[in-house]
Amino acid sequence: MKNNYCTFYIVRHGESKANAAKLHGLDTKLTDKGKKQAELLAQQFKQIHFDAIFSSPLVRAKETAAIIAEEHKLEVLTKEALRERHEGILDGKADKDVATELRKMYKTRADLPYETWKTMSIAEGYETDENLMSRFITALREIAVGYPNKTVLIGSHVGLMKTFLIHLGVNTHKNLPARAVKNTAYIKLRTDGVDFFIEEMYGIEPIT
Repeated sequence: MKNNYCTFYIVRHGESKANAAKLHGLDTKLTDKGKKQAELLAQQFKQIHFDAIFSSPLVRAKETAAIIAEEHKLEVLTKEALRERHEGILDGKADKDVATELRKMYKTRADLPYETWKTMSIAEGYETDENLMSRFITALREIAVGYPNKTVLIGSHVGLMKTFLIHLGVNTHKNLPARAVKNTAYIKLRTDGVDFFIEEMYGIEPIT
């Protein structure tokens, strides 16, 4: 492999207050449990030399990235393109209510090929997988080009991470639901800004 590949650690945030309350979306802070999860991950990453830390601008991701950044004396840089999926009218609704309201839509979509699935918006203002990946991958490529032969951490979200793995063909939309990507899960990969090579996954449990 060329030595100008950028190594990424793409990290899901710790438990947020919305996670704990089982609410869809919402930009909420970490719970005490979420902070402890981030601190444990920071210790796990202590021996890794990070050259930069980027994050989604959403508070739960920024807080998680900041806890890790403190160990490395780095500033957290935010990029709008790294934010979680726009949930539209689903934002703030209880997970159980969303599951009930969209039961028929979920069932119909589950039987479709991913090429069709990724273009579908399941509710008003809901960002499609296709649009989500367009901005996320563009951001990763820009960072990779700017940090050749460097190691970069990205503070991220479940929707981005699971959709990214599906986009790369590592998993499918049928075996990787959101619940499969745990809080403070991460994906380690290398990229030259064009191709992506997964090296390690932690805290990600596909359905078998």
